[in-house]
Amino acid sequence: MNIVVGIDAGTTHCKVVAVDKKSELLFSSKKNCTSYTDETGMHEQDADEIFNLVSMLLAEVFRDIGEDNIACVSFSTAMHSLLAVDAYGKPLMRAMTWADTRAGKYAAQLKQHEQAAAIFAETGVPVHAMTPYCKLVWLKNERPEIFSKAKRFLSLKEYILYKLFGTFVIDEAMASATGLFNILTGQWSDAAIKVAGINTQQLSHIVSIFYAQNQLLPGIKQQFGLQRDICFIAGSGDGGAAQLGSGALLENEVCFTIGTSGAVRTFIHQPVTDVQQRIFTYMFTANWYFTGGATNNGGIIMQWFAQLFLPGIKSEDSFDKIISLAQASDAGAKGLLFVPYLNGERAPVWDASATGQFNGIKSLHTINDFARAVIEGVLLNMFDIFQSLPNRDAVDTIYANGGFFNNPYMAQLLADITGRNVLLQNDTDSSAMGAIYEGMLAVGWLKDILEVKRFITTDEKIVPNPQNHDAYKVVFERYEALKK
Repeated sequence: MNIVVGIDAGTTHCKVVAVDKKSELLFSSKKNCTSYTDETGMHEQDADEIFNLVSMLLAEVFRDIGEDNIACVSFSTAMHSLLAVDAYGKPLMRAMTWADTRAGKYAAQLKQHEQAAAIFAETGVPVHAMTPYCKLVWLKNERPEIFSKAKRFLSLKEYILYKLFGTFVIDEAMASATGLFNILTGQWSDAAIKVAGINTQQLSHIVSIFYAQNQLLPGIKQQFGLQRDICFIAGSGDGGAAQLGSGALLENEVCFTIGTSGAVRTFIHQPVTDVQQRIFTYMFTANWYFTGGATNNGGIIMQWFAQLFLPGIKSEDSFDKIISLAQASDAGAKGLLFVPYLNGERAPVWDASATGQFNGIKSLHTINDFARAVIEGVLLNMFDIFQSLPNRDAVDTIYANGGFFNNPYMAQLLADITGRNVLLQNDTDSSAMGAIYEGMLAVGWLKDILEVKRFITTDEKIVPNPQNHDAYKVVFERYEALKK
């Protein structure tokens, strides 16, 4: 048994990877997920469809790798989903994903709640429409017929594990992301649960990310054609898995990930919360927490810019075209600033109704300056999140990954804006690899989280340009003042 399998059930697709003890990739496959959306802010997924996709991927890897070679299967899934099920575990609704914003009105109300600050200090989770905490309040008020029938409230990950094993468990990292979990005690937060209008019996049993199960339901085991029991590890949410998979494990390291959306994260060893409630702090496992913030406005801003300013250009060519335009402008885009809150925003403002803006437009500005301002706006927003980190002054190294950084020019801008060295990583599967490393830790292949470092590779080190960094200090001061 010399292979670990990782399942990453994301919002866009579900993926399976398998590696050996040297972390060499042996198998990879993925399947696209269906999302249901409308103009109200709905963003839902069918829980049984997601389970079926995961099942098909597991069947593929079992068939290709062979069950006798598998040491364990470990899970990573998207955080913040909410699913109501009845007494028989049957879904009463489609699952609301992290991207569902319908709870925005109730999030705004909850922020004014007299207990809001105290609940944040316990949970480490800013009040926002994405959280199951706020989704529950929305469900109670807008879908009372579902809320009243619900025996339990689950994430998609819990539903997958229930369908596999018939048990209701949630790992600490996923629980921590709900806004209902007390990071100081490692248990459900009575105060948050009371405001949400539920009770602890409607929530799953909290376990470690290394929690193992091997007794698949008989029908499931038969479906996979397995002859022996395989160890399944609970794993974490995709945020914690991605942070682990990035290799940014030390207090002087932080990870910047930008795909369609983006995130800034760093590991800490005490549950420190931000008094201004700009960033989250989630438990990962004993003595390991990760803190940071996610943005709605990453690479999706580039898509918007191309559609609006570059009509007729092929989508596959738009990214490089925008970069080419931006390179013809200067640092600071000749005074043109862009706040990228086109899709509302999570960190650092946590306002689903936030809007974007261009500022300082003059007749001298060209398409090149607009392109540069848009890219800079995305990175300035990420730097704004970074500035909220408790260990920001100690950070001297940034691990950069995600499709946004496929062109080294973007990493150079990040280095210039932040004044930190940037290690460029072209591996965009950090969540899947994080699940793999969690599995390795669970079965004892790794004795300590820091041992993950031996598997981490970077493609290029980029150092900041001192002159550009000085220019961006002034730009960032203007950006901070503008977004207020």
